[in-house]
Amino acid sequence: MNKAYETMRGFWLDVNNLQHKKEVPLLGDKKICVAGVEMAAQDPKGGIKNVLIAASSLGNASVYFENNSPSGLGGFTGGAASGPVRDKALRLMQAAAVASAALPAVAALQAPADPQKVVLFACGGDGRLFAQELPEAEVRQPQHPLYGFFAYTQQLLGAFRTEQEKAAAAAQPAAPKAVQAPAVPKQEEK
Repeated sequence: MNKAYETMRGFWLDVNNLQHKKEVPLLGDKKICVAGVEMAAQDPKGGIKNVLIAASSLGNASVYFENNSPSGLGGFTGGAASGPVRDKALRLMQAAAVASAALPAVAALQAPADPQKVVLFACGGDGRLFAQELPEAEVRQPQHPLYGFFAYTQQLLGAFRTEQEKAAAAAQPAAPKAVQAPAVPKQEEK
């Protein structure tokens, strides 16, 4: 795991970073205020790259991924004000609060080393961490007890993708309007 990714991952897993916010909602029996998923991806250059999708009960969210850029990190942040990212972040948090009952307490979050597995995690407002690693193919099944939690992480990712596409389209220069030559009056034939 590269240092830049590790730093951003640590930021999300440290609920003390929310303490400066007033009235952070604590959801469910385990008082969840941060939740998400961490995944592994096979790097074409060899090795594993990590991806983190995280949200807070305030409605903000981020996606971070290791890459081969000079910084080693890419990502998106958003959702605090309004819009689809915020909506999906809040839905993710509701699903995580319910699902956290099935997540065991852990001392630290271990990133998956297998691209076919994911780690779902939730952080309590008191700093407790709950997580479980499981095969992605299993958690994608609607009958799986953690399906809703995982599904909202993917919908959050989709909301970020949609926002990026809108931003890219808005940044494109407008196509020049066709200039029409003034109409030339027809001359009558003699």
